[in-house]
Amino acid sequence: MAYSPQPSALWLPAQADQLEIQLLGKFAVIEQNKKHHWELALNVVYEAWKMTLAANYGNLYLLHLKALKNGVLVNYQAIVWVLPEGCDCDPNTLLSFKELML
Repeated sequence: MAYSPQPSALWLPAQADQLEIQLLGKFAVIEQNKKHHWELALNVVYEAWKMTLAANYGNLYLLHLKALKNGVLVNYQAIVWVLPEGCDCDPNTLLSFKELML
């Protein structure tokens, strides 16, 4: 069984198979590749949680995903901050990306 965030009323389950969640997973992998010159390829986001922040601060998404690293599927956890529409800055920010030890 995959790691779950600590029980909290703040993190609510999100539908991992929704296009928006899969695109956030793709964004996280692309950003990680840019920052560290990796060559990960997203396979799937298989679990997701959402935290709604205060007004005008958007949402945090905690994602568990599988990506190919050197031909091997590896589990990762990413946290992406999504700002509300109409913001004058980058709408998505990768806050965290780490390998999950299952």
